[in-house]
Amino acid sequence: MTSIKWQLQWHPRQIVLVGAVLFIVSVTHHHDVSCFNISSNQIHTLNLDHHKLKLTWMMDWYKKEVLFHVQNTFLHGRYKFFAIGFSPRGELKRTDLCIFSSAGGGAFKQVFDTYTSRDFNRIYVDSEQNCDVMRIDDNSVAFRRKFDSCDPQDVSIHGGTMYVVWLRGKKELDFGKNWTVMPVIGKADRGVLSVQILRADSITIPEKKSTVRKVEIALDKAEIPTAETTYWCKVQRLGDWLTGKKHHIVQFEPIITNENVVHHMEVFQCVTDSSVDIPLYEGSCSDMPAEAKICNKVMALWAMGAGPFTYPHETGLPIGGKDFNPYIRLEVHFNNPELKKSIVDSSGMRINVVSKLRKYDAAIMELGLEYTDKMAIPPGQVAFPLTGYCIAECTKVALPSGGITIFGSQLHTHLRGVRVLTRHFRKGVELKEVNRDDFYSHHYQEIRQLRYRPKVLPGDALMTTCYYDTRGYETATLGGFSISDEMCVNYIHYYPATQLELCKSAISEKSLYNYFKYMAEVEKQSPVIPGGGRSDNYHSVHWTKTRADQLFEYYLEEPLSMQCNRSDGFRFEGFDWEGAPITEFTPPRSTLRGNCQIPPELHWFKPLEVGHCDAFGECIYEDEKIKE
Repeated sequence: MTSIKWQLQWHPRQIVLVGAVLFIVSVTHHHDVSCFNISSNQIHTLNLDHHKLKLTWMMDWYKKEVLFHVQNTFLHGRYKFFAIGFSPRGELKRTDLCIFSSAGGGAFKQVFDTYTSRDFNRIYVDSEQNCDVMRIDDNSVAFRRKFDSCDPQDVSIHGGTMYVVWLRGKKELDFGKNWTVMPVIGKADRGVLSVQILRADSITIPEKKSTVRKVEIALDKAEIPTAETTYWCKVQRLGDWLTGKKHHIVQFEPIITNENVVHHMEVFQCVTDSSVDIPLYEGSCSDMPAEAKICNKVMALWAMGAGPFTYPHETGLPIGGKDFNPYIRLEVHFNNPELKKSIVDSSGMRINVVSKLRKYDAAIMELGLEYTDKMAIPPGQVAFPLTGYCIAECTKVALPSGGITIFGSQLHTHLRGVRVLTRHFRKGVELKEVNRDDFYSHHYQEIRQLRYRPKVLPGDALMTTCYYDTRGYETATLGGFSISDEMCVNYIHYYPATQLELCKSAISEKSLYNYFKYMAEVEKQSPVIPGGGRSDNYHSVHWTKTRADQLFEYYLEEPLSMQCNRSDGFRFEGFDWEGAPITEFTPPRSTLRGNCQIPPELHWFKPLEVGHCDAFGECIYEDEKIKE
């Protein structure tokens, strides 16, 4: 294997960031110059550290490549090398790195396409070099990468969660043998960050700033109990300026005071007559007044890792007006596994609204699984899949004839989720997926603008599948509200608004009764009791690989208990939702390396992304348990 490197005496291409416009200047030997003005909405940034190390990037969707620019890399000669790349799941082992060297001074620079060893002790030079350098100077680098180089020694760039790894050092790296020992690097000179690289263009608020008003709902120095899981609620009345006229929410953003314990937050509308008074309240959600339980229609939501969410220009979420009950409820989920004491929190949401209404009213719908212990994940599983259905019979009675357009999506699980996807079917034919994150992390649950906006028509079906890693656990994990339970949800943002708020499922009660009867009478699992407590029954099963496989297959075959629910919590009429049919499907299609032919000389190399396989045969999971 020969060492391949670029030795640049001059810079064939330059990236210059000027204000909000990115100019890409291409210079050839014939001195032809082409300039392209790029909208600032196409440019994305990520601060790599707490100082001035900043990553900027944009996509060339036609060429299927990403252009990267990193500022303040070498700090004008203080550092001899800078490396940036991607890890499949945030681990430093088997990380794909582009390493830029400032050694030699002047215009003589180098770049190496490399990957790290399984023990993170060595850095190897790739057989193929795919870090296409555009510029290196004494304080920045610019390069581009194909979405997928079809090189197993590279990590492909995809639309799900990616993990950016960066590091830099003050000593030169010697790749004379096509590898080098990993240098000792302090915490201040390295980092791993979650980010979505292939993302939709950012959205701005087109209305004048003077016309955008703010609504804030936040806890008032709440003293949080010493418990692993706490749901804290606040009921607040809207200002008089909102009660007289309907407005549109155009953006919402989090207010976080304790980022280490705030897991997720939701703001709910109180769905009742506008004249009904709801008691003001702040405290544990379990002690909330009964009158406030009607405050359950989602208006805004946030989960750890997310930032602000901005609505497309043609739509906004309704708030206020004479027919709108003037009370809203904030719910904050605190996750405090270390049982820290004396936590005082004032987290909440800031909602930006406009009085001039946009074309469409938007809404939020929940897809996936019920929050119920009817569903379970056996222990010791690499990636056990559970699927929640929004069946054709529900969309047929609940959606308007013109259908709905989905423009945003937030995938959500608790600690064990490692992959989530929502699929779209029409008359038995699978269409393009709504959203997919093959390398999902519960630490990074942003609401994502969808570049492709699916149109869902009456009679279409949606399936949300979550995969869970339960290696290291000794008992089954059940569905539920606690952080130690599991969820499988896709909160979709769409327009025009409908009354369909929940389109979720679980296994039917009859099917679950029959399952526990089989476990008790055939498998002789004691003290499993048909018709007994679901949690107790699942925990009483002695789980083996065979029994885990049986449960997986059972969930795929048995009828559903379908929650086809309006905003008031009642199900739509027109179908018997208990015992509803499952949507037929084939195993999910792989999106990684789908069109690649690996060069014969690299067939020996196990691709960086490949690990253990799930029940459907997708091999994108860590060989070892992901550290929490």
